Amino acid sequence: METQPAIRTKSRLEDISTEWDIIRDPALFVLRYAPAIQRYVSALVRNRHDAEEVTQEFFLRVTQHDFYRPSGGGRFRDYLKAAVRNAALNHLRRNRAPKPVDFSILQDLIADKTQATADQVWTAEWRKCLLERSWQALKEHQDRSHGNLFHTVLNMLVENPFDDSKALAARTSALIGRPLRAEAFRKQVSRARRLLAKLIVREVAQSLREPTTKQIKEELIALFLWEHLRDHLAAEQRIRRQKTASTSATPDISS
Repeated sequence: METQPAIRTKSRLEDISTEWDIIRDPALFVLRYAPAIQRYVSALVRNRHDAEEVTQEFFLRVTQHDFYRPSGGGRFRDYLKAAVRNAALNHLRRNRAPKPVDFSILQDLIADKTQATADQVWTAEWRKCLLERSWQALKEHQDRSHGNLFHTVLNMLVENPFDDSKALAARTSALIGRPLRAEAFRKQVSRARRLLAKLIVREVAQSLREPTTKQIKEELIALFLWEHLRDHLAAEQRIRRQKTASTSATPDISS
């Protein structure tokens, strides 16, 4: 049985800035997770007009008032999901209670089947937001780094999944206007995958109040990302250990 590589606290978290202050800022919070919130509300509230009202009211409350922040550890994703769901329930109760109408819509909202479907939507949309932010961070890294092609080569792989390295290198060469050999393309891809894995880990850590190695791994598993990242994270750890060993074995002659 294959043993899953662990994410070591020091190697994985030492360079991660847990930007919980970003989540504290209502405006930035809305921009970061608005698509996930909108889809989740739509899954909870079947009437499109009601869903739009719930979403607008929630965003308005967040931008006008300080969003309550849970103390201690835990996943912000779970807390946010509960807050959005409560906003949907409160909206329907407030708008339908005075009317002599059937409460089937409200009952459907809290039914197990409806909630289970909405939970799946929430997880999928949160995962999508997380990946899009990590992908954008990879592009920004490439833009800042001369000669870096991380975003370009991974995008080339996505768009041409059946091409081999030689063909992909040729396509990339035509795109960037300079020669790129197949071996160089493969190296760029390997490094890009490792960096993207690190960026995803960082994004996950930023959604945890006090991220630990265990919590990060659990969140990656919950979002169905661990199986895709574990090998790249393990490779990054091996490279770090090799660099550390090489540095410690080299006499310090800088002083």
